[in-house]
Amino acid sequence: MTKFTLKKSLLIAILAILPMTFFGQEEPQNYWTIGIEGGATSLFSDNDAFKLDKTSWNAGLFAGYTFSNSIYIYGNIGYVALEGELENGFNIDECNLFQANLNIGYDVLQLFRLNPHRFIGIVPHVGFGMMEHKTKTTFNDGTIVKVGYDEEGGSKGSGIGGRRHVYQNPFGVNFLFNISKHFQANVDFVALKTDTEMLDCHYDGKHSDWYGYANIGIAYKFGQKNSRKPCPECPPCEPDQDAIDKAIADAIEQYKADNPCPEPEALMEAETEEADTTESLNAIVYEEKDIHLTFKVGKTEVEDTQANNDEVTKISDDIDNGREIDVIRTVGYASPEGNTQQNEQLAENRAKSTANFIREKLGDNAEGIEFESEGMGADWDGFYAALENSNISNKAEIADTIKNSENPTATLNQMKAKYPALNELLNSLRRTQVFIK
Repeated sequence: MTKFTLKKSLLIAILAILPMTFFGQEEPQNYWTIGIEGGATSLFSDNDAFKLDKTSWNAGLFAGYTFSNSIYIYGNIGYVALEGELENGFNIDECNLFQANLNIGYDVLQLFRLNPHRFIGIVPHVGFGMMEHKTKTTFNDGTIVKVGYDEEGGSKGSGIGGRRHVYQNPFGVNFLFNISKHFQANVDFVALKTDTEMLDCHYDGKHSDWYGYANIGIAYKFGQKNSRKPCPECPPCEPDQDAIDKAIADAIEQYKADNPCPEPEALMEAETEEADTTESLNAIVYEEKDIHLTFKVGKTEVEDTQANNDEVTKISDDIDNGREIDVIRTVGYASPEGNTQQNEQLAENRAKSTANFIREKLGDNAEGIEFESEGMGADWDGFYAALENSNISNKAEIADTIKNSENPTATLNQMKAKYPALNELLNSLRRTQVFIK
């Protein structure tokens, strides 16, 4: 394989990986990693005829700490075997080393907010370290040179078994893949500059020797801590529940004003030659019952919690106290972060689920009661009202940005990553209203 072929292979790999940058990554977190890696190594040295068919191998361990999913500080230790030759010059019979490096890198994808949920990172990194190596090279004239050997004819160093200490600087780029919350895979391409010309036992006085590797690894992530701090301008960074309840009530009143319930129709009299008949046709008048049944995100079944059971008990108590109920009407809503079709289906199913939940909890008291249900889709009005009455910073800017967006749902989902308090508002919109007559 030639250098040109290597460059083409790297270009193809990068072009294959780049589309994956549009997928998911969690909220910014600080965490520790520990892992193993290994792969192919190649010796650059000062060989003009550097050959990839002399590629060898390496393996090692690494551990480090990551700040906000973007700044990586890690160290690694490992064993590296190298091979190489210079045509009409020499052949390296043996070359291996122990290495230890400390590196720092930055995920450049954090500079581009393409998608807050991507699962890949591209981390250029640099570092500093040292190695202990030994090399045995046979030249074409039969001369054998040994560096780092504690034996006759060897140039002994101060390291393990006579190995020589050499400093080095790694430069590379690491492609990270978040497999799950606790596991991360990586593909690392690294070139290492050494401060010796004797890595291949050939001294020409021109430049230092280099070697490189391409590794595949896997790491375990632990100790995750969210790096997002509460904003100092609003210490709790939590929405005011009273304000949310008021905003929802205002939205309900607005909805009722825009969509009035049927009023009682006047008594209608119909006279015929055969008989005088008076019929009263009374349209249903509903009274809103102040109960709140909750749902999990994306779910349509009412949570069987004590709080929800207590809410339905309010209706049952009315019946036990002598109130006659003819109709119970449930109206379902969805929070607006999903697509339109999904929200309409969620709202409709939540309304039906609420009716079934109330019927089941009322038991015998449900006899003779007619149940009706209706889905209203995404509750955008409730969201804007709740946002206006919250203590979230920049709430006016958030509302304007979403309203003026070509895709309000997508914009809302992006805003959730920047303003986590929006999730509390959205939770309160996954609800049903209950009306009784």
